[in-house]
Parts: sequence; structure tokens; C-alpha cells
Amino acid sequence: MTKIGYYNGVMGPIDQITIPMQDRALFFGDGAYDFAFAYNGIMFQIEDHLDRFYNSLRLLEIDPPCDREQLKKELQKCVDASEIKDGASVYWQTSRGNCARNHIYPPKGTPSTLLITVSPLKRLDYHKPLKLITVEDTRFLHCNIKTLNLIPNCAAAEKAERAGCQEAIFHRGNQLTECAHSSLVIIRDHKLTGPVLDNLILPSITRKHVWQLAGKLGIETEERNITMDEVMDADEILVLSTSKLMTRSDEIDGVSVGMKDEKTASAICNAYFEWVKEETGYWMGD
Repeated sequence: MTKIGYYNGVMGPIDQITIPMQDRALFFGDGAYDFAFAYNGIMFQIEDHLDRFYNSLRLLEIDPPCDREQLKKELQKCVDASEIKDGASVYWQTSRGNCARNHIYPPKGTPSTLLITVSPLKRLDYHKPLKLITVEDTRFLHCNIKTLNLIPNCAAAEKAERAGCQEAIFHRGNQLTECAHSSLVIIRDHKLTGPVLDNLILPSITRKHVWQLAGKLGIETEERNITMDEVMDADEILVLSTSKLMTRSDEIDGVSVGMKDEKTASAICNAYFEWVKEETGYWMGD
């Protein structure tokens, strides 16, 4: 099992790969990234992640480092080299280029960069509820772009860690947005509800999948603005992300919450596990 690093075509053990000092990712966080997981060498629903990645590059006006099919080949090459079968995290990012530091974008035609890492996926007990804290959302107004600028997210995640919790919920006033590195939705009266996907919220791939699964299971879904009062009073609070998949929460700011509709939550979660198994041959629910 090897942690793989890759930068602009050079691949090897992650601690042996070097990055030029003038990569704009280092100076400005001037880039976009995405993340997927793989089991048995198969990346799960990689097309959804590529859709979001290329859309982020478009919104940032960054030229892709290569076309979609070539990127898939490079990602697969790294996954294969890692030889990780029982859960690999697959991360990639592109910056605007490697050039002299200047706030103004580099000249058109400056090659963008491609960085990839593959490492063992952290094992989680998906049946163990998460404890959450709340943090006022003071991020910028382009949260729908998966940029490298994550300092507010890191600060919120650190606050959660210091509080003995696993995630932080962002809110603007009384309005729910998302979490530090996850999406958050609720179940009330057996209906799944999530915030409107606008510029304040990253379009979560896991949320997209959960909505698809809910449709197959006959579970009603809704997108609208959600207040924090509704979150605290919900039957279930679900934290969604590629790494967490779908995990329930039983505590927010030290107050017991949710855990009132295990049947609906478990139906979606088990359907997700089945989907992953169908595509990769791996059962991740144990």
C-alpha cells in the first residue's frame, strides 16, 4: 500500500514529489480541486466529480490541465499505482499556473498545473452519530466553486475538534448553509429537505446521490431555505460528504437532536452502500 503523489506528469511516493515555489496555488490558493473515493481500484461515480471540477475551473476562468478523458486516465494511473483496494481517497487540484507572483492572472496560454494524491481512505463507523457545533458563516460569496481557499472552513473544523465534535455547521444569521467540509440536510415527517443550492453552498455530490436514492425509495425531497430552528427540531440531521457518505447527528452545541426516524435514514444509507457495492464490488457498511 503506497501513498501516491503526482505533479504535472511526475508520479511517485507522495513524500518524494516536489512542487515549484511559484505555483499560484501556494501564493493565492488560485485553483480548484475535487475528491472521490475508490474501492478495488474503481473510482465511485467519478463522472459527477469531474462535472463539478470542470465547472469550478470554468467559473474561475482557469484552463483545464487536460481534457476529461486524459484526466480520468491520470487519476486511474495513480489509483492503480497505490494498490489500495479497501478504500482509497483520490484528490486532485489544478492551479492557474507556475509563474512569477502577480495578482493579475498570468498571460493566456500559461499552462495550468495538475496535482493528484491517492492515500488510504479513513475508516469511519457510519452508524455512529456525529456531534456538531454551529459557526457563523463569514465566507465569501462564491461557495459554490470548489476553490482551494478554505481557511474559514479549516478554522471552523478546528473549533469543532477543540469542542470534541466531528463537524461544524455554518449558518448566516438563522439560515443554514452547509458544514465546514460537508453538506447538511434534515428529515422531518419522513421528508428529506436541503437548502437551496445557490452561490452560498457547494453543490454536494453526495447530496445529489442521496436525492437520487430518495427518489427510487419513494421518499419525498424538497429544496428551500432552512432555519437553524428547523435543524434543531428535525427528526433527523444528516451530514453528507464523499468521505463521510451519510452520517446521522445526535448533538448540536451540546443539545440532543434528531435520532427520531431511523427507518428513513437507514433506508437511504443502506441503498447507498448497495450502490457502492454494485459499482465497485466492495461493501462499505460493515
